[in-house]
Amino acid sequence: MRRKGGNSREGNLTISVVVSAFNEEAHIARLLRSLKSQTRPPREIIVIDDGSRDRTGEIAEANGAAVVRMAHRGPARGRNVGAARATGDVLGFLDGDMACAPAFLERLVAPMDSPEVAGTFTRDIYIGNLENRWASAYAALRSLRDGRLLPSDFPDVWDNFRAVRRELFLAVGGYEDVGYGEDRTLAAKLGRLANVAPDAVCFHHNPSSLGEIFENGLWIGRGPQARALSHPWLQNSPFSAVYWGVRSAIQGETLLVIPARLAYHLGVIIGLIHTAIRPQHHWK
Repeated sequence: MRRKGGNSREGNLTISVVVSAFNEEAHIARLLRSLKSQTRPPREIIVIDDGSRDRTGEIAEANGAAVVRMAHRGPARGRNVGAARATGDVLGFLDGDMACAPAFLERLVAPMDSPEVAGTFTRDIYIGNLENRWASAYAALRSLRDGRLLPSDFPDVWDNFRAVRRELFLAVGGYEDVGYGEDRTLAAKLGRLANVAPDAVCFHHNPSSLGEIFENGLWIGRGPQARALSHPWLQNSPFSAVYWGVRSAIQGETLLVIPARLAYHLGVIIGLIHTAIRPQHHWK
């Protein structure tokens, strides 16, 4: 049964934006302002304040979002809680450090006018803070080219949903709490992939300090993808970090890629250690 408030007509789908945010006081207002200027406004914006130790929740409330505060348990739990409270036909999942071009939601949902499309993603995600030297160094260490998170020739289908029909999401129980990479656990449960939404432009901010790069590595180290590497400890050792950092610098990247790699790989190593000690604790 469709929940009260939804709209079942294709072409007139309502959108609930869900943001699971942890310590995003520097970014959350920018995201919410960008959502207020959408050509296809969301039905609601739900911000899950995932145990933030800063003013994330307060700032989100001041910018008109419905805020749910919870103990810190990571984005999978936060998104699932937000989805359970949503009333729109479509769930749009955004991160607190993003911002959206005015037509983002309109273009993100447009392919879903076809009932055959379960959900969508965008390959038009640009780095929003390349002017920051550490954000630029992070882009170099992650081999992000042309200011994009995904290449322009990225495939037309993917297992990472940015928008999905709410009823399908709830029917399979939402995301699995696996830590980093939780946003790629939905496709297998649905048995379907996300379709690309052309020209759905948005921006994502890279880590902008050594500390944030370390925290990013820590988050990745706690996820299954790091453990799936053939030699995760060796591949993230200080020797490997220096080797790849120097190689990038020789190839013309900023010299800051060397300390950035050391911080990142140290974070991954500590994340691997944390997961070995506390295998059910995935969040930052």
